Amino acid sequence: MKTPSMFLAAAALLLGACANQETTRSGFLRDYSRMAPDASGALVERAPAAARYRAFMVDDVAYLPGPRSEQASAAEIAELRAHYKDAAVKVFAQHYAHTATPGPDVLRIRLAITGIDKADATLNYIATPLVGPVSNGGASSEGEIVDSTTGKRLAALSAHTNANPFKGGLFEYYTRLGHAKAVLARHAAELHAQFATTQ
Repeated sequence: MKTPSMFLAAAALLLGACANQETTRSGFLRDYSRMAPDASGALVERAPAAARYRAFMVDDVAYLPGPRSEQASAAEIAELRAHYKDAAVKVFAQHYAHTATPGPDVLRIRLAITGIDKADATLNYIATPLVGPVSNGGASSEGEIVDSTTGKRLAALSAHTNANPFKGGLFEYYTRLGHAKAVLARHAAELHAQFATTQ
């Protein structure tokens, strides 16, 4: 039976257990002045259709944690960087060929993780029978799409997501990096969406 004291205890656990990321201006992007906020609080720069691009390349992901970012181990950082890059490759490969060689018809994707929060999986297992999972994760990131030969920026995104079951997933509450990974994959898709394609 769920007693009032159990609910109070669960509520106490909830305080301080929430992800606390925000949209960043870390300096990774060379120009924020052309970016405008959207309804989600992200900063975006959209580009018109450019049919001449046929391929893309993705740089290694930078890790530039801001003051709101939770501490992460070297192994966790490496895992998140690899996941973000893989997510970008997957989404851009839907419309372009993947290459490692710059060219006049090649897009270059630059990405940075600027903050993370990890779900407390143990706390969520304890809280679930009482009120459900209470500790979410999240991430903030910045990215841009540039011409691989001229360096001209074509589109950019600085976004954050504090995960919930709809933005991050339910099962991801039970792994420490699950929400951060899901959010970064979401950001890769959102960056792709800023660059209109005629493919």
